[in-house]
Amino acid sequence: MTLAAGSRLGPYEILAAVGAGGMGEVYRARDSRLDRIVAVKVLPAHLSAAPAVRQRFEREAKTISQLSHPHICAIYDVGREGPVDFLVMEYLEGETLAERLAKGPLPLDQTLRCGVEMADALDRAHRQGIVHRDLKPGNVMLTRSGVKLLDFGLAKMIEPASSTENTALPTVAGAPNLTQEGTILGTLQYMAPEQLEGKEADARTDIFAFGAVLYEMAAGRKAFTGTSQASLIGAILHTEPPPLSGLQPLTPPGLERVVRRCLAKEPERRWQSARDLVLELEDARDKEELPATGVVPASGRARGAAGWAAAGVLLAAFVGLLLLGKRSGNTPPPNRLRFAIPPPSGAAFQEMPAISPDGRKLAFVATTADGRDLLFLRPLESLEARRLEGTDGAAYPFWAPDGRSVAFFAQGKLAKIDASGGSPVILCDAPNPRGGSWGSRGTIVFSVNAGGEMHRVGENGGRSTSLAHLVAHPQETNRWPDFLPDGTHFLYFVLGGDPKTSGAWVASLVSRETTRLTPTDGGGSYAPPGFLLYRSGDRLMGQRFDAGRRVITGEPFPVVEQIRWNGVATAALAVSASDTGLLVYQTGGATASRLQLYDRAGRELQVIGPPGAYWEPTLSPDARRLAVPRIDLEGLAGAIWTGEVERGSLLRLSSQATVAATPLWSADGGRIVYSAFPSGEVYVRDSAGAGGEKILFRAPAFSPLDDLSRDGRLLFYEVIDWRTSHTDVWLRDLQTGQSRPVLQAKYSQYGARLSPDGGWLAYQSDESGIPEVFIRSFPEARERRQVSSGGGNQPRWRGDGRELFYISPDSKLMALAIGTGPSFDVSPPRALFQTRILPLIEARNHYDAAADGQRFVVNSRRPEDASLPITVVSAWMPERTK
Repeated sequence: MTLAAGSRLGPYEILAAVGAGGMGEVYRARDSRLDRIVAVKVLPAHLSAAPAVRQRFEREAKTISQLSHPHICAIYDVGREGPVDFLVMEYLEGETLAERLAKGPLPLDQTLRCGVEMADALDRAHRQGIVHRDLKPGNVMLTRSGVKLLDFGLAKMIEPASSTENTALPTVAGAPNLTQEGTILGTLQYMAPEQLEGKEADARTDIFAFGAVLYEMAAGRKAFTGTSQASLIGAILHTEPPPLSGLQPLTPPGLERVVRRCLAKEPERRWQSARDLVLELEDARDKEELPATGVVPASGRARGAAGWAAAGVLLAAFVGLLLLGKRSGNTPPPNRLRFAIPPPSGAAFQEMPAISPDGRKLAFVATTADGRDLLFLRPLESLEARRLEGTDGAAYPFWAPDGRSVAFFAQGKLAKIDASGGSPVILCDAPNPRGGSWGSRGTIVFSVNAGGEMHRVGENGGRSTSLAHLVAHPQETNRWPDFLPDGTHFLYFVLGGDPKTSGAWVASLVSRETTRLTPTDGGGSYAPPGFLLYRSGDRLMGQRFDAGRRVITGEPFPVVEQIRWNGVATAALAVSASDTGLLVYQTGGATASRLQLYDRAGRELQVIGPPGAYWEPTLSPDARRLAVPRIDLEGLAGAIWTGEVERGSLLRLSSQATVAATPLWSADGGRIVYSAFPSGEVYVRDSAGAGGEKILFRAPAFSPLDDLSRDGRLLFYEVIDWRTSHTDVWLRDLQTGQSRPVLQAKYSQYGARLSPDGGWLAYQSDESGIPEVFIRSFPEARERRQVSSGGGNQPRWRGDGRELFYISPDSKLMALAIGTGPSFDVSPPRALFQTRILPLIEARNHYDAAADGQRFVVNSRRPEDASLPITVVSAWMPERTK
């Protein structure tokens, strides 16, 4: 219904149309009784026609009209003129928040001020029992007097409780009519998970929407996006938005914390009242700090060259001042500099950046657009990072004490490369590494076999030797060593189930003495001139540390909120400190992966379960169910989870206290066999969860499982030779209880998969220096052939044995046709699609193929993690600790 200028609705004279939306038209009108300008909203006929809806609307409108608050658009009247129901509201001049956000994010001070005003308005409404249920930028007006919330409570009053489609729409001046699809998507982006599931909304539902709006104000982009209604709902239910600090590096930690808790999936984990939001935002506003240098980089990757050039000049000058201060013995400048370094174009950072001891250069690993994990170097005075060729598969870089070389792990080796260029030099074998450190006396200490052993090797290479006193006990692993200044003692992190032993420890190269410094959740790195850095929850903590006496003193203090750490398998911490007082880190909390189902063309079919710390997904023989280990990030324990692929939900299956790993399905899908890390037990359990676990056998140490024959008798598993650090494949006959080696050599062979007919064994071997996929006859080794080209890992058979899949070094899913029989013919491998699979260094298996070869589940990096930057900060320790 359209009203002409001059027409009347009771005492209200229509002056002009203002806007239109799904809930009707809005007009500017004059109240002839009080001679004031008002806004009149006319409800659509399809809503006015229902007497029950009209009566409820009138009753609730009267309640809301009593809600007086300076940041809520007041409702003056509700009435009916003939067949027309209308609402009379305060007339506002300004623009909606949606219109303002179309121009970009709000300045930080405006974001905090508007956030406080919105939260205060919500608090008033919630105290009077009113829930908005449709808070979004289109329902927020920015006026000269501050924020005004529109349509308060309207969505709840007229929307059936089970519906998620008929939500109130903003009535924006000049806005076009929205399609039904656009209406759904525009509203869904701010809906809490419980709304999408049809549950009752309460104040915490508004708090979720508030967090989504606040995120968009600060970041200039929506917290949740999707190409369809289904993908958008999936994003809201299962994914986390990128951290604000990754998009806007100057985001105060207090604002990041407010938004993160607002957007918690479970209502119980959110802020429980809007009053809490007011107090937290006021505190963040009062404590807001900008760099004293004036370096304020733009968000995301789209930074202007001139801006980055200016920032680079300022950063170079600041680094020079730090170096000058160190050489002259002066204290570094007291002003804090915080500077964000974006990933190289088209690439995404991996964990554990490393700043050189002199604070001039940054080494990091990034995944490039073509799927390669490469080592990069970036001088802090430069605007560009330089990729180092020959470092494919690189991980966990660390610097030489003189800053001239960088060591890193790749392809089961420890290598080093000159920072000025050249080719990598292999130092020694390093299977399944968990970090290393280069001491001032020319020795490198590193952790291998997922933390099972700590090794040492000279800086010029050779055969490494095990530090016998640091061989991990059952239920524990030793990882992430970090030398102290004397070059003899080093920190390391013990990860295990016993709280009495987990934490940061110190050990020595010249004695067997070890000392526990403090319980921690992760890390344990040294930061000059004398600090211990470690993780507690999602916070990076610091504490005074006397490296000479090897004791910590004083009280711990927070350094970084939401520190980035690997929650999938390694517990790696994304932080590094230079001798000159610079700290580099990433934020974002625990890394999480996404279980993504693809077809052969690489089309994304479905997300299975919420994001989590997953590895080794395994499809059942009929591909209807999935078994996958998942780490509990709170307790750092792991369990096997199972679920229906089509439903996309997961339930916990295993109940042991150890970390459950490498699940295998029986041929009928009725049982799941899995191993325990790091203790070595191998369990079997009914796949539906009936009964309890049964121990099949106990290995001396953790033994990753590779495959189970179709008759359920033969179990292939891996054994690590502790003397050589090589991996062999063994076979256990579950009927006789006998074990024997199947693949054993002076190089590593692992990942064995038996063909469906039982006549061929596919596996990977590093005999050429890089992992390649081989096939050999079984049980006798009559014939053997390399089938991958240029590297390959994680072989998988199609259910009929006529095709073999594997992952290439650049993370492509490869396929080759197999002609089986007395001999076999193999076609050249061809790429099916590019994956975002997690790095192999974190676990041996990150994908699986359905028996028909038409679908693949891939444990994938989350797309939202690609834009996370590295932050460089100076003067990071509190004044009282310096």
